[in-house]
Amino acid sequence: MQYPISRRALNRREMMAGLASLPLALGASPLLSADSLTPLYLPEDPHRGIRDGWTMVVFPDTQNYAKYGKNQKNFVRMCQWVEQHLDAWRIGLVMHEGDFVEQNNIAEGGGTGWGDQPSVSQWESAKRALSQLENKVPMIFATGNHDYGIRNANTRETQFNDYFAMTENKLVCDGSGGGILLETGKNAFGKNTLENAAYEVRLPDGRKLLIVSLEWGPRRETVAWAKELVAREAFKNHTGILLTHDFVTPQSIRDGQDGNRKRAGNPHTYATGKDGNTHDGEDLWQAMVSDAPQIQLTLNGHEMEKHTGRRTDPNSTGLPVHQMLFNAQGLGGGSAEKGNGGDGWMRLLTFEPDGVTLTVRTFSPLKLDAGKSPWWNDDAWSFSLPIKPV
Repeated sequence: MQYPISRRALNRREMMAGLASLPLALGASPLLSADSLTPLYLPEDPHRGIRDGWTMVVFPDTQNYAKYGKNQKNFVRMCQWVEQHLDAWRIGLVMHEGDFVEQNNIAEGGGTGWGDQPSVSQWESAKRALSQLENKVPMIFATGNHDYGIRNANTRETQFNDYFAMTENKLVCDGSGGGILLETGKNAFGKNTLENAAYEVRLPDGRKLLIVSLEWGPRRETVAWAKELVAREAFKNHTGILLTHDFVTPQSIRDGQDGNRKRAGNPHTYATGKDGNTHDGEDLWQAMVSDAPQIQLTLNGHEMEKHTGRRTDPNSTGLPVHQMLFNAQGLGGGSAEKGNGGDGWMRLLTFEPDGVTLTVRTFSPLKLDAGKSPWWNDDAWSFSLPIKPV
């Protein structure tokens, strides 16, 4: 189903009526039929940004930038562009969907298709890029399968915490009660880290975001912690966002929703999940998201093929939950040595000043630098979604 980008804007009364009817409209369709509610503005000059609203930047899997020495500069450039446009785009938050690296712990470059950099170089490159944003904007991270084990989640050991410690970014946690970090859960080794964490972000219009980020293939203990947290009375009126590596597939279904837990890429097929202590997208929906009163959005990477997918379903209270896959690692040459790591694509998610619209734009500073259009002007990549008003 196609959704025109240039649909006319709805006034507030029409918007509210549409929101009120959402539970009835959501039953059968994987996508909300009214998901493009305002004409999508893609500025000819991205440097000018936006006049109103508040923006979150979402980085997809960056492993193909990290694993080749020649590509590492591309993720640096992406973060540099964000740093240079914090004010123009009113950027108040940056998120990463996981798979910072291709291999968590190899001593030498991985060889054909696996890159040419050892893991130390890969982690250092991710840190070098993101350090441009530290103490300038809060950042929230999920961890992916490639961030664990030797090559690819054969264990739950990770170097993530060596490079992204809890107090690294003072806007996240300054060690004295300041920052957006609310609470952390324990990782597989019983340590409180940013692998599992909850954050509160306050928007200028009074909206409060509750953002929960979860480890790769979240364990039962992790999901129990997150479920208890989102059920607290203090957060019931927040706008909830779940950030995790695996949730929606390119077929716009939740991973595992069709009952296939043997599909390549499903957390149950990895060594970290073969004992059953893991959650795919459908597991997370059933165990946590569908009963969370405030979660309106889920974000994930991991999946390739079309690199995008999205659906909207009502949770147990009737509130629509938008579930969104965004990845780019197979673009720009994919995993091949000749590739550039993902064409520099990232997402700019803007809470619009009308209070009921989230605009999703897909942008690339690498395309901009090459003199090409930096926008992915297609309704699978750039669109608007209705959100509950404050």
